[in-house]
Amino acid sequence: MLEVLSSTRTREREWILIKLMEISDLPTLPSVFLNIIKLMRDPDTPMIEIAKAIEADPALSMKILRLINSSFYGLAKSVKSVQQAIVMLGANTVKNIVISASLIKALEANEKTCSFDREALWQHSIGCGLIAHHLGNRIEFAHTEERFTAGILHDVGKIILDIYFHSELRTVLKQIQQKNVPFYKAEREILGIDHGEIGAYVAETWLLPDELVEVIAKHHDYDDDHEHADLIALIQFSDMLVRKYQVGSGGNDLVPELDPLIWQRLNLDEDSLAGMEEELKIEASKVLGPIVEMRK
Repeated sequence: MLEVLSSTRTREREWILIKLMEISDLPTLPSVFLNIIKLMRDPDTPMIEIAKAIEADPALSMKILRLINSSFYGLAKSVKSVQQAIVMLGANTVKNIVISASLIKALEANEKTCSFDREALWQHSIGCGLIAHHLGNRIEFAHTEERFTAGILHDVGKIILDIYFHSELRTVLKQIQQKNVPFYKAEREILGIDHGEIGAYVAETWLLPDELVEVIAKHHDYDDDHEHADLIALIQFSDMLVRKYQVGSGGNDLVPELDPLIWQRLNLDEDSLAGMEEELKIEASKVLGPIVEMRK
């Protein structure tokens, strides 16, 4: 019986991988996104150059201006220029907005088939990115540039599954509901593959850095000897926290038990986490205002 199940999963996995490679309309990241991220990686890039790059995408410019003028920031005076918005928001916030808006634009072009609440998933993903960035600062962790991006991208495979493997995902969701098992375990049991591997494939087509591809692929499989174990540990920890704080939804409400090696890698324990939980909750809650603006 086990051999039959294994054979079925193998065939299903091979079918999914073949179909992925055959898909001609996989979502693509806008070129303006890649250009802006490249500019912002250089701390010496003048603000005016970043503003010009953002203004090349009128929709993105509008999102940034709408966000800074929203009640979320509560400014007394309206901001009318992208350059002024960048100065007031700060480089990191602007970069996070660019990443969020670009990914939402790329991945929500096809929303006619939704097996789960997309907005809740975006809240979960952006919350994970915000916590990863803030927690990384608190524990003086490296990978400053990649934290937020890795957090928001870690579950990208779920959206790809929903768009291109809708009926298969419905079966997975039914299994999750019936057996109360983690998302990735239900995927592996039914499909022989999970959203991490699928998301990593798409990230490769986007020509994202190997580090991000690996984090997406391995965010449910921690290996202390992995080349990128630091960032993988941070994203797994942040994913656990955003579930614990109930920010959005990653597809189910289970809060995962983390490998003790992850706590060690991050030099954290229950006491040190308790000492910063309030500020982490506040950081995670910031997603609720911007996500509304990002999806307009």
